[in-house]
Amino acid sequence: MSWHSSIADALTAAFNAVGQSATFTPASGDPVSLTVNLTREVVPQGYDATAWTSEFTVECILADLPREPNRGETFTIDGTDYTVRDVMENNGYTVKLVVR
Repeated sequence: MSWHSSIADALTAAFNAVGQSATFTPASGDPVSLTVNLTREVVPQGYDATAWTSEFTVECILADLPREPNRGETFTIDGTDYTVRDVMENNGYTVKLVVR
């Protein structure tokens, strides 16, 4: 087993253990069912990052998506739509998105 497949297996197990079922709806193409982690955290606001705000974030496994989500696309979690506002992190395995 390679390093990358070990990480992928561990991420899948972690998300399945504590994540929430969601549907990602891209601007074009078919919706995708996946497991995500929805949290509320403090994130920088604006370019100079001197102001901070409490926002929802969605983190998901990149391999579960057709590509990195874009601004305006949505995740539906427990019947609530969350619209992607910005990409907060992308480490090549997971992507964390600021959503509203």
